[in-house]
Amino acid sequence: MKHPVPLNYVSGPALRLVALILLSAVVGGAAGCTTPVRQVVALGSYDMTEVNHFLSLAALATDGMALVVVKDGKVIESAGYAKFGPGTVVDVGSASRWLAASAMMTLVDQGMLALDDPVSRYLPEFTGEKADITIRQLWSHDSGLPVADASIADRTLTLEECVKRIAAGPRPSVPGTAVSDGSVSIQVGARVCEVVSGMAWQEFFRVHLSEPLGMTSTTFNLMGFNRNPDVAGGARSTAEDYARFLTMLLQKGVWSGKRILSAEAVVQIEQDQAPASVIISTPYTTVTTLLSSASRARPGLGMWREETDPVTGTLLIASCPGTYGFTPWIDYKLNLAGVLSMKYDLAKAAYDIMRVRQLVPQAIAAGPRFKDVSTGSWAFTAVADLSARGLVTGYEDGKFHPDDAVTRAEYAKLVCRALSVDPETGISDPFKDVTSSYWAAGYIAAAVRKGWLTGYPGGLFKPEEPISKAQALAIIARSQSWNDKATLPYADIQPDYWAHGFIEACFAGGVVTSPDPGIESDGKLSPEDHCTRAQACVFLSRLLAPRS
Repeated sequence: MKHPVPLNYVSGPALRLVALILLSAVVGGAAGCTTPVRQVVALGSYDMTEVNHFLSLAALATDGMALVVVKDGKVIESAGYAKFGPGTVVDVGSASRWLAASAMMTLVDQGMLALDDPVSRYLPEFTGEKADITIRQLWSHDSGLPVADASIADRTLTLEECVKRIAAGPRPSVPGTAVSDGSVSIQVGARVCEVVSGMAWQEFFRVHLSEPLGMTSTTFNLMGFNRNPDVAGGARSTAEDYARFLTMLLQKGVWSGKRILSAEAVVQIEQDQAPASVIISTPYTTVTTLLSSASRARPGLGMWREETDPVTGTLLIASCPGTYGFTPWIDYKLNLAGVLSMKYDLAKAAYDIMRVRQLVPQAIAAGPRFKDVSTGSWAFTAVADLSARGLVTGYEDGKFHPDDAVTRAEYAKLVCRALSVDPETGISDPFKDVTSSYWAAGYIAAAVRKGWLTGYPGGLFKPEEPISKAQALAIIARSQSWNDKATLPYADIQPDYWAHGFIEACFAGGVVTSPDPGIESDGKLSPEDHCTRAQACVFLSRLLAPRS
């Protein structure tokens, strides 16, 4: 009988790959084509099978694609197709503008710049009919400046010299009357940031945005430091990095507990910045037949208000597609941020973008990934949490099997990975029944070395034996060096019970509670019962939750 996938292990070397966080799964492709490899980095609580199948085939026409989706602050999908992964660095094209505008807004937050300041206050070369162009108009493509200028591509210039040439050039329209998507006004806006901050653009962007967000693969440097970066289209990033940025915006300027932008700055970025202006061109002009909602797109700061509520004007979808198909978007209805990464022509990629943007909401509307863990389940939040962290996966039948028992070996690996403890390497046989070649030997050795787990008399570990709830809680208490005292409410835990102190500590630490549906029943914890997959998820999700 074939066993399903338990937690992060399936018996047999070939099947074990299914449950690893970095896994390669062959997906069917068209006859005669090279079958792409899907590289899963983290799985969430929604079933993205249709999305994955579509992108696996779509990637055949490109060098590859990657998709990262974050919902409610948690990664629910992070996968690469063909030669791409979520960490593949690509040219993001026009999606650079959203990043650049947000970096600029840090100066507004600091009171060093105001959106309605005239550009001439900072760049005296802007005189005459260009003197009254505002910072707001620069970042909303409403400045009246041309959409393109050859000096932006001139690598012999500095950004300062480039902008001086722009200042000496034409002004095709009156500021504040027409929105034309382009790169010139953004280039000028970036030079203002250099003047105000006293930093070169790349350094300014690193200090004010990419470094605080941990976007280690995101830069405006092209083949080394570039004195005249194309700020409107020259950033390079990854789907992972850009998703961090979008998540920060969804969280009103906060990332990982740290404020990057004020909530007011985020509101400004997302507002219609040119309500009285006529739309001449947007990044969607060539693809509106497929992305119909984009036909009414209006400018925010460096981004586009792609879809709004027709009655209230509330922003529903924001996006900023790149020239090469790199597509970041925020769906405010679903509290979701998505990044589809590729290197392809935007017009050719329009169908793929549209389809992914349809399939992701459909997957979420269908409910949780695991058919046997409903949203109303007592363990749903915990299972979804550990799944989104990439710590647990489901079975091949699309279910989680929450009531199956967890073995000692599985739990050793799960706890080590949850607490970022690497497996021991180069070890000899740690136990008589755990040889060095055993799939979990390194994790067992690491857990034993740390004092979290012990063996049995006779040099045995019994790795395939189900772990009890008491043992699971004892491991957690030991891993945290907890020894807090508490009055236990469980009728079946007496002071002389071997795990009394560990359970006390876990109760004090909030890993078990009372009442605790699914963990205890009728005031009894039943500590010698097998710890189930669902219970293990609940214990560890509570352990990993931020502490007040």
